[in-house]
Amino acid sequence: MPSDLQRGAYSGKETFLYYNTGTYATPVWAEVFRARNITVNDGPSLADVEFHGSQNTSQIPGYQAFNGSMEYVRRRTTAATPDEVYDFLKGASEAGDIVDLLHINQSLYESDGTTVNPDALGWRAPCIFGQFAETANGGDPVVASVPFSLSDAYDASGDQIARTPYPPTP
Repeated sequence: MPSDLQRGAYSGKETFLYYNTGTYATPVWAEVFRARNITVNDGPSLADVEFHGSQNTSQIPGYQAFNGSMEYVRRRTTAATPDEVYDFLKGASEAGDIVDLLHINQSLYESDGTTVNPDALGWRAPCIFGQFAETANGGDPVVASVPFSLSDAYDASGDQIARTPYPPTP
């Protein structure tokens, strides 16, 4: 194989989703191992333009929006072996809590498990979760569809926190 060639595309299974269990200033990232089909909508919303005398509608750009969804493959649980990640996500949804999410194109950590991977790229955003929709169909896995959206979030000094690229730019 020529040593000067690199793979261009990557697959969804190579991406990683994390939630912060620390503070915004000092994050402690926990991986959402059982997440799949992560979808992100990022950009301006579109508003319809309609007026008398026209047979057509058109659209204009509106406010910037950031939202999406993920699927979480449920784990068989018992009282002795709960699914802590699902319980955290579901609890945050029911309480309306803000969850600091990080979605990146490769593992956050190097193979030693502690050194931060300098090549990981993606986004970080304070999000809230919407209503979980769970499907249990025949031989398929039980899956919860989890919508999320950028939250109206502020840090301890009163500064608004928005979606940011990861790693943060200086």
